[in-house]
Amino acid sequence: YEPPPKGRYLILIPKGWTRDKMSHSRESGNPGTTGFRVKPGMTETSAWRWFSELYPAIANHLGPFAEKGKKRYDKGEYWWELRACDYYAAFEKPKIMWPEIAGDARFTYDDAGYYVNNKVFIISDGSHYLLGLLNSALLRFFIHNNCTDLQGNSYNFSGVFVSRTPIRSIDFKNPSEKAVHDKLVSLVERMLELNKRKAALPPSAEREKIEREIAITDEKIDDIVCGLYGVADGERARV
Repeated sequence: YEPPPKGRYLILIPKGWTRDKMSHSRESGNPGTTGFRVKPGMTETSAWRWFSELYPAIANHLGPFAEKGKKRYDKGEYWWELRACDYYAAFEKPKIMWPEIAGDARFTYDDAGYYVNNKVFIISDGSHYLLGLLNSALLRFFIHNNCTDLQGNSYNFSGVFVSRTPIRSIDFKNPSEKAVHDKLVSLVERMLELNKRKAALPPSAEREKIEREIAITDEKIDDIVCGLYGVADGERARV
């Protein structure tokens, strides 16, 4: 439930972005802030000049990498563009995220539009209910037993393994099931808030108090999840 690390930014220029922007500038007759006018059939050199004059700070940052950028096999229409990708929009949605390689299965939630690298998996449009299930002791026990055990006390939590996890669906027409769902979601939202507060604090008595509340809330979530899956007390002790 810990908030994902942040502080770095991705310069996202998707394939076709330059052409679309220049086409819009040409059709509208708007030269932008520089007075540079876009003409049909512009060369890459001219396109880079247009880009540099409109976005000088980004161009200054990217400029030193031009030669390497031109040699990339996965570039867009121009070397400063990224390759085509069908799931940029998935990063912008609220999502569940988890690391591929870790010593323990752990899932967190992002609703701030973070992008992740290829060592992190996401479930786009993931819900707080699903997050609570995946972070429960019961489903983490299942995930650990279905993922590849690696050297160094770590596991491979690839999507192909995690996707085998049985997810308990809720009958929202059943008032008792809906009540259980809502209670679990409320506890998960509490966990997210507590972990956010914890991350903002240095080691202190206040932080220790929050950690105790996190442990108590986590146990409540485990109780609910075990009930949803019909886990008996004896079986729960094994988990």
